[in-house]
Amino acid sequence: TLGLWLKRCLHFQQQQEQEPQGGSQRYPEHQQRPSRNLPKAGNMGLGRICFCCCIAPASLVAVIGAVLAGFYQKELEQFRQLDPSARWVNWIGEFSCGPGVVIERPTTVEEVQAAVRRYPSVRAAATGHSFNTFHCPQGEKGAVIDVRAFNTVQIVRRGDGYAAVAGTGIKMGQLQNEILARGLTLRVPPGNPAYTLGGCIATGCHNLGQSHAQDLLALTIVMHNGTVREVDRSDPDFSAAAVSIGRMGIILSVTMEVLPYRSLQWRAEQLDMPNTTGIIEILGEMKKRFTSRETVGNKLVFYLATGVMMMEHWIPLGRESEVEESPEPLPPYINPQPFRVGQGVLSETFSKARDVVYSLIPIPLLNKMQVPAELAFRKLHSSPMLAKVRKAMGWQHTPEGRGEASNRPSGIQYTWAGWLDEVTNLIMGLRHIEVIFPLEPRDQAEKCLDIVFAHQHLTWWRLNIRTMLSENYLMSSTYNPPDMEPVTFLRVDFVAPGSLLALPSGEESLTSKLHTGCPGWRKHWGKGLFTTSSEERWGDAPAFLEAVSRWDPEGKFRPLKTPTWLKGV
Repeated sequence: TLGLWLKRCLHFQQQQEQEPQGGSQRYPEHQQRPSRNLPKAGNMGLGRICFCCCIAPASLVAVIGAVLAGFYQKELEQFRQLDPSARWVNWIGEFSCGPGVVIERPTTVEEVQAAVRRYPSVRAAATGHSFNTFHCPQGEKGAVIDVRAFNTVQIVRRGDGYAAVAGTGIKMGQLQNEILARGLTLRVPPGNPAYTLGGCIATGCHNLGQSHAQDLLALTIVMHNGTVREVDRSDPDFSAAAVSIGRMGIILSVTMEVLPYRSLQWRAEQLDMPNTTGIIEILGEMKKRFTSRETVGNKLVFYLATGVMMMEHWIPLGRESEVEESPEPLPPYINPQPFRVGQGVLSETFSKARDVVYSLIPIPLLNKMQVPAELAFRKLHSSPMLAKVRKAMGWQHTPEGRGEASNRPSGIQYTWAGWLDEVTNLIMGLRHIEVIFPLEPRDQAEKCLDIVFAHQHLTWWRLNIRTMLSENYLMSSTYNPPDMEPVTFLRVDFVAPGSLLALPSGEESLTSKLHTGCPGWRKHWGKGLFTTSSEERWGDAPAFLEAVSRWDPEGKFRPLKTPTWLKGV
């Protein structure tokens, strides 16, 4: 646009300089006067003035753009190049650990051990896809150990099946691609390919009604004194280590069960929007379909601004009888994380300006602004006619985009659609939220869901509800004691602008109403709502802290802003 603008200005000036100063040039009657896209000036001096008027604002725009790009690149390189002033931030430059926290990027086990011994407080982190401060050490002189260098995968036979031994820092998308190339797959595909394996296991990542920790076989962990120890399913502490929030130590590698490949078919069905009672009844019927670990759960999707409810059907086909490796490796999943800034004036100024914008726009108007966004998102995500478009875009929310909708998988790649998704998250300051509560008793579940729906202004783009059976891992968000019957939980997730969450009608209002009207509700350890509700309890904290006291008697791995009921030592 800038180039066309300048071109027109130059053309205008040249035309003016070709005319006599008096502007009295005449043309033969048979020759038409040249047409002008810009108005004719009376003399050459005026043409130069107009040219200057064109070039001045264009130059100003170019200078401002260059300055902003320079600040942006500087912040990005501060983090990437490990500048001494760099702060650890999450993937869109928020939730900083502060200037006193050191960033360590080891590449060997020995370097991890040395880093653990060197600092009084340590936390492990990687791609930073969290929306709280649990990736930060509790002390000002602590360190964040960036484990992204530990990203190898090895496939081993385990009895009649297979297992993947993978580095803690490998992205879930790349892990899936590497095992897909061997004719294998995770039991359920990763919900977000940019998450890392260690973070997923530590926080309890899940997708399609199952958590990845359910297929966990063993963990290799660096303890508080630098000792390396493995814990597997036969170890009494396995139930504490499986979803440990990083409290047991630095995870080095993860061993998971992997299975012969099967493709997933997918379709979306629009349903009439019922009342809350009707929604709970539908979820109750969905629960009945979950008959084994091989079952893939459906989910309900709500576009609240447009009043539309859809059911997504995920249909797994039979697993391959023989494991057949791909003749060539699948293209790698490479996410360069181009928005990990949050290091200086530019990020601070933009964040404050965004807060001001959200505070000035009335909530009813914000809800109306969501209508065109929901319509576009729903059509792109759900229309059968756009299946090929989703595949071409690499739309990661469907099997076509994940490369698992055909007999021969093509894997997950970071595409321009993924880049655009991250741009949207950065500009809007979106944070991932998850509210979890039991399906039974159903009248109580209705109250919980009503509270979430009453905060519709926080649920941008769409809201998802999945069903999931309880787990016995002590700190799982769906924990239920092993001596009790399994319980079905509802997992309600959405994204919300951080600026709206900070308002009185945001996180504080939602969590306070959940506290009084939805007893026993939980959160996802890697997502939001911990600012105002960190004291909501779940799991078996005494048993968990007893195991932590033996693995980490110094409290070295305790994170920043740990809930008081989980501080322990």
